[in-house]
Amino acid sequence: MLLLIAVAFTFGLSREQPAHAQALAVPAPAQTRYVQRLNATLPLSSTFTDDKGRPTRLGAYFGKRPVVLVLGYFHCPNLCSTLMDGVLESLAAVDLPPQSYRVLGVSIDPSETPEQAARKKASYAPVLTDKGVQMTLLTGAKPQVETLAHSVGFEYVYDRELQQYMHPAGFLIATPDGRISHYFMGVRFDPRDVRLALIDASSQRIGSPVDQLLLLCSHYDPVTGRYSAQVMTVVRALSVTVLAALVIWLWRAARGRRGAA
Repeated sequence: MLLLIAVAFTFGLSREQPAHAQALAVPAPAQTRYVQRLNATLPLSSTFTDDKGRPTRLGAYFGKRPVVLVLGYFHCPNLCSTLMDGVLESLAAVDLPPQSYRVLGVSIDPSETPEQAARKKASYAPVLTDKGVQMTLLTGAKPQVETLAHSVGFEYVYDRELQQYMHPAGFLIATPDGRISHYFMGVRFDPRDVRLALIDASSQRIGSPVDQLLLLCSHYDPVTGRYSAQVMTVVRALSVTVLAALVIWLWRAARGRRGAA
């Protein structure tokens, strides 16, 4: 029976599944993960440029309410838009006044401009206008971006061959005074969990670490909702390992029974 389950598991994972079905609780590759730093303080004095071209301090968005912080980049051809869609969809269903929190998106690509940020924000206008969500998209110089990314444990690298950034999928919620309260991994989120995290953050409470997920931006195709063969190779390798372990266990158990007989 266990062998049949293992075979089904192996062949089931060998078929490419939609992104939200591939939230695999396995260690993310080095340099493309969230190192969860709960209760760490964000660099509120860092200067960025908002989507209207105005210089602004990160701390200007804190003080009175929790902040939903999403790192990515605006011209990303893969996962970033799917991630922000998931964040906004979950916020639209949290049943909290939109004035009780703020959404802040920060580009990890220092070459991106406020104009690109403005165009990206305009693409979310239907959701933002309908639900009244307040969102600002920021761009910044490399030192400021790297400082912010390091402070939240957001590890990323630039793949020169693909000409894309490799980074983890997820977002975090910070308290009004700029401390990391909760992490969310993946691209789709339970509105109830997000609601409770926002309430916790507004009360200055700090949550617990969550499981890492293997969701790499540069290997996701938003058109098909599928991952590349590179990621699926890892999944298949894990499945074969599980299958081999079960076969060895069954062989040893059968041998032991024969010896006892």
